[in-house]
Amino acid sequence: MPLDLPNKFYLELTTECNADCAMCIRHSWRSEGGRMSDETIEAVLAGLDGMASITTVSLSGFGEAMRHPKFWEVLARLKQAGRTVEVISNGLWQDDHAAERMIDLKLDRIIVSVDGLSDESSRMLHAGSFATASRNLQALNELRLSRDLSYPEIGIEFVATKHNIDELPELKRLAWVLGFSTILVTNVIPHTPELTAETLYEHWNTVSRTRRASRWSVAVDLPAMDPGPQVGRTVQRLSRGGAKVRLNGAEIIGAGPRCRFVTEGRFAVRWDGQVSPCLQLMHEHTYYYRGRAKHVVPYHLGNVTAAPLAEIWHSAEYTDFRRRVRAFEFSPCVDCGECDLRADNREDCTSDQHPRCGECLWAAGLIQCP
Repeated sequence: MPLDLPNKFYLELTTECNADCAMCIRHSWRSEGGRMSDETIEAVLAGLDGMASITTVSLSGFGEAMRHPKFWEVLARLKQAGRTVEVISNGLWQDDHAAERMIDLKLDRIIVSVDGLSDESSRMLHAGSFATASRNLQALNELRLSRDLSYPEIGIEFVATKHNIDELPELKRLAWVLGFSTILVTNVIPHTPELTAETLYEHWNTVSRTRRASRWSVAVDLPAMDPGPQVGRTVQRLSRGGAKVRLNGAEIIGAGPRCRFVTEGRFAVRWDGQVSPCLQLMHEHTYYYRGRAKHVVPYHLGNVTAAPLAEIWHSAEYTDFRRRVRAFEFSPCVDCGECDLRADNREDCTSDQHPRCGECLWAAGLIQCP
């Protein structure tokens, strides 16, 4: 059994942002936002000294990290400590020298949210941001090429909806100009009722809870095929019929719930120092799943200003939580969703031990994070 050690954490320096996107969690927020204090930053950096297993720090969360006045200092100190650092950004950099600073400080990875090539396709997401974000990415790429450097690696995060999914191939063709090498596609999380009509995961059997093949969930193993209309229609029919579809041995439909935060040793530190096991549980908010509201009560395991990161990670409560998530000891809410207990994440039909993760869209494979 592998050692239960952390590998990556998300550091939310601030919840401030220089954009107001229609899809943003802030439109359903019940949490206080804020900016990480100097004391909390020092506590985080000190805590990292005792956690050699953490190789990657993601400066992200639910805000634009570059808005924090200590952003560049934190980045520099993380790099001096030998960490791999990635930044998730909206690409609307307000620092005229941002590209030069990223390169001078040897930032490993920058991931920019691009959700459409037109205002119409991205109007409910990052409306109006593509022109500025693409100019900033192009400038960064050109500077990187002029210095014959491979860093920072540039990636795109694409929130897919019915309005923008057709633009994904065109976005891919811009890689030569904008310099990105990866596109991480995730589904939209509807934080408002209006966004529910934009989701691409409406069918009840989008996710199968059953890991094993059975008469009710037959496994269909496909070889590599040209992804033409005929193949696409067949895969769609198999999916709607509840099949577990594999492509060249890899599960593509019906793999069952899996929390990447827990299985890959990830956790998050909120702007006020609160430690959560994942991004979903950092802030109090509401989202809509298949037409019904879900209230998320946050779950915190300690604060970095009161206890070292290592102590919080190895606490009995956090260790037991990771065990329960690996075994996925929760009701199958993502496949059911009909009872009143799913109104929030405090209890389900098997337990009232908060949090209950049976309807986690990340574990279901519907939402992805870098």
